[in-house]
Amino acid sequence: MRGVVLLLLFAALSALVDVYAGNRLQELSPISMAAISFTLSAAFFLGLDLARRGAPATFRPLSTHRHDVLAINVSTAVTWLSLLYALKVLEPAVVNVVGLAIGPVFTVLLGPLLRRGSRVLPAEVAVSVGICGFIAVLVWASVTGRSGVGAVGAGEAVVGILLTLLCGLAGTANVLYSKRLSEAGQSPQSVLALRFFLMLAITWAMVALSDDPRLAESFVPGVVIAMIGVGLPLYVLQVGIKHSEPITASLITSLSPPFAFLLQLPDQRLRTSPASLVGIVGITALVAVGVLARGRSDR
Repeated sequence: MRGVVLLLLFAALSALVDVYAGNRLQELSPISMAAISFTLSAAFFLGLDLARRGAPATFRPLSTHRHDVLAINVSTAVTWLSLLYALKVLEPAVVNVVGLAIGPVFTVLLGPLLRRGSRVLPAEVAVSVGICGFIAVLVWASVTGRSGVGAVGAGEAVVGILLTLLCGLAGTANVLYSKRLSEAGQSPQSVLALRFFLMLAITWAMVALSDDPRLAESFVPGVVIAMIGVGLPLYVLQVGIKHSEPITASLITSLSPPFAFLLQLPDQRLRTSPASLVGIVGITALVAVGVLARGRSDR
C-alpha cells in the first residue's frame, strides 16, 4: 500500500511539471531548462549521498553494477529530452498520457527480458492492449488537430508523438533498472546520486553549442522543474518502485493524465478536447482494472 500511495503522488507531480513545462517551453529552450534543473538535482542528491556515506560507498555501484548504472543514465537522458521537446508541440495531457500509459505495454514486453523471474498477469496484458487502443485515438486526435493545442501540422504532430513514445519506452527502462538496482541493495537516494551524469554532459554540451541559450531567463523555470519535476518526484518514484512490482508502478503512474487534463484547463493557449478526455478517461479506467487485478493476485 505504501508503494501505491507514493506512486500516486508521483503521478500528480508528473502531471504538474508537464503542464508547467509545456507552458514555459513555448518561449524558452528545453535544453537550457533541462541543464539547470538537472544540475541542481544532481548536486543535491550526489552531495547528500556523499555526506551520508562517503565517496567510496557512493561511487561503488559504478564498478559493481556498471551496466545498470549506465542503463539508467541513458534512459533518464532519453526520457527527459524527448519529453521536453514533445511538450513544445503537443498538448501536455496527451504527452503525459501517451508517455506514461505506454509504460505497461513496454513493461509486459520487456519485463521478462530485463528482470528474470517477474510475472505479468493476463489481466495486465489485456489492460495493456486496451491502453494501446486509446493511445491510437489520442495519436489520431493530435495528427488531425483535434487535441487541446488544435492544428500544429501533421509533421510536427508525428514527430511529437514519436518523441512521446520514445519517452515512454525510456521511462519503462527507468522503472525496470531502478527496480534492479533496488533489489541489488541500492537505496533510492544512492540511485538518484548516480543517474544524472549523462544528462548533464549532453545538456551542457548542447548549451555550449547554442547560439541563444537564454540561461538567465531559464533559471527560475529550471529551479521549479528541479523541485517539482525532478528531485521530489524521482525520489518518490524510486521509493514507490522499491515497494511495488514494475508493472504496478507503470499502471499507477498512468493515472497522471487525469491530473494533467485538469491542471492544463487554466492555460489559455489550450482548448478542451473531447478526444483527449475520452482517451484519458478510458486509460484511467483500464489502469484501475490492472491495479485491482494485481492487488488480488498479491493477496
